[in-house]
Amino acid sequence: MRIAKAWVVAVMLLGFGVAHADEVVRVERRHSTAGIVLKDTVAGGLVGSAVAGGVILYNMGIQGEDNYDWGRTLAWGAVIGLGAGLVWGVVDAASASDNTYAARAPVRDGQSLTMNRGRDQSGKTTMALLSGHF
Repeated sequence: MRIAKAWVVAVMLLGFGVAHADEVVRVERRHSTAGIVLKDTVAGGLVGSAVAGGVILYNMGIQGEDNYDWGRTLAWGAVIGLGAGLVWGVVDAASASDNTYAARAPVRDGQSLTMNRGRDQSGKTTMALLSGHF
């Protein structure tokens, strides 16, 4: 009797797992619009300052211009970077999706030789959908 119960439980668990292996889970995310714009603006300012630092290094170090006005170049680099980051942030926040879809089970392409199985010859390729903010 115990063996019969164990078989029933095993079949139900395996059957349930197989039935739901291809389902997709919807994950809702709420990102603050102001947070996205602020993050992208600050990142743009840092990138602009880094590019301006490279220009300053070139002009003062390689060209040998000792009287170069580096403060003006650094300020303009930061302002241009902040402006570009602000525009990027507004576009990023306006086009952001609140939903991310992820596979419930690990995605396999059928070409893997793991788990001591032969190569799947179906030729089907399954790819996960990735989305998110960087």
